[in-house]
Amino acid sequence: MSGNLYLTGFMGAGKTTVGRGLASALGRGFVDLDERLERVLGMPIARVFTEQGEEAFRRAESQELQKVAAKGGLVVATGGGLPVAEANRDNMRASGTIIFLQADLAECRRRLGPQEVAQRPMWQDEAALLELFNQRQEVYSDCDLNIDVDGSAPEQIVDRISAEIVGQDRLEADLGGTICPVISTWDGPAALQPLAQGRRVVILTDRNLARLQAPRYQKALGDPLLLTVAPGERSKSLATAERLYKALLSARVERGDLLVALGGGVVTDLGAYVAATYKRGMGFALVSTSLLGCVDAAVGGKAGVNLGQAKNLVGCFTIPQAVVLDLKALGTLPRKYIADGLVEAYKTGLVAAPDLAAMIQEQLADLLRGEVPALAQAARLSARAKAQVVAEDFTEGGRRRILNLGHTYGHAVEGYNNFRLSHGRAVALGLAVVARLSADRGLLHGAVLEEILSTLEPLLPKKAELPTAQEAWPIMVNDKKNLGGKVQFVLLEGVGRPLIVDDVSPEELQAAIDTVKENWRG
Repeated sequence: MSGNLYLTGFMGAGKTTVGRGLASALGRGFVDLDERLERVLGMPIARVFTEQGEEAFRRAESQELQKVAAKGGLVVATGGGLPVAEANRDNMRASGTIIFLQADLAECRRRLGPQEVAQRPMWQDEAALLELFNQRQEVYSDCDLNIDVDGSAPEQIVDRISAEIVGQDRLEADLGGTICPVISTWDGPAALQPLAQGRRVVILTDRNLARLQAPRYQKALGDPLLLTVAPGERSKSLATAERLYKALLSARVERGDLLVALGGGVVTDLGAYVAATYKRGMGFALVSTSLLGCVDAAVGGKAGVNLGQAKNLVGCFTIPQAVVLDLKALGTLPRKYIADGLVEAYKTGLVAAPDLAAMIQEQLADLLRGEVPALAQAARLSARAKAQVVAEDFTEGGRRRILNLGHTYGHAVEGYNNFRLSHGRAVALGLAVVARLSADRGLLHGAVLEEILSTLEPLLPKKAELPTAQEAWPIMVNDKKNLGGKVQFVLLEGVGRPLIVDDVSPEELQAAIDTVKENWRG
């Protein structure tokens, strides 16, 4: 969604306060039109009315609205009188979504406070004020979304608007014949409450998310047991799993209890593995708070930990009782983690969802800036595409192997760098190498190849050690997807046209690596 979000309403409805919070939550820029006008005109608005008259102010206001409307991707707090002109409402609707913050007059007075009310001449004539308030309700009601703000705190209003903007989606994923609901929502805790009802809950998360995200879930799920691990790929190990087993045993956690793995791909992979193996299997749900987890790790029924340099070598196929894609958490992600998730989403688009690949190519700048509605769309498209592939091949014996695009060499890069390089960035390098391999074999041509490489360019790491083919081969040979001792690669004949091969030679791989090195700006 690249259109602006315009907040309208009477003075005191909270447009500026809510607007700033909404912009932060959705990863957007914020514009207060009144503040902008004061800068442009070089004087307070009250002085403009006195010296130049209302008509001059309204002309300037409409002109600034046109400039803001041309930009897109903003949250805009409008002046109380701006929507009165039908042309302004038409302009807002054509360039975005109009959101009316509906508050009664007493609520507006309370929000402004005694000092602010005393400084506004309009508020001294109660009859005139009430007449103006009633007149404007009709034009305010000409909107796309009406939010009653009476008695609500600004953060509550932000959550309600955000939930409306990003929406909620439910996908019934077929995992080996068992249906697993995948719910993308702004309110992750509410989505889990029915599943947690009457059960003891354990939340597993990393130490950063224990501070940032866990409190929302603890409050909603009845103060559950909280277990934490260190952030990062190195926590995905047998040693960490053993520590968690002992913690569960010490707390007398039973098979009928519910483990909620709250975090990115590391936590959901680890949590699923621990839940699937503790007492031969306990109930669990995955809550993905990272884009990487939403588009890949949380969807598909796989659990695992790393063994040395080998990624996810110890694990199993297992089915969560629910997967929640926490869209609110996406607004808190550092930009580097957004890029990691976009790599996996782009990979899925390249092999199974051309519309997703096109969306990422077209909206890459907005996505990298953290525009949450766009990220939510990418997460949903990717989850649906991956779920469709998984439904055809749950245990990865055939078609599901196409999701390994970029991972064969990418995992080798990740292991070679001792997991100090993020998974997404390593896979981005793997995708670049695969694109070159595909081109060298005459499978990818011209504009398609250049489009893929240009999309990958801002997603590549700034610095990393690329193993040679000889150095990468021992790591790749141990990949769990290989058959008969042969290293499998997924190549591309075009977008949506993957090709699985097992005849790539070390020399052929090295030639592709060398080409990537020559063109990579890292």
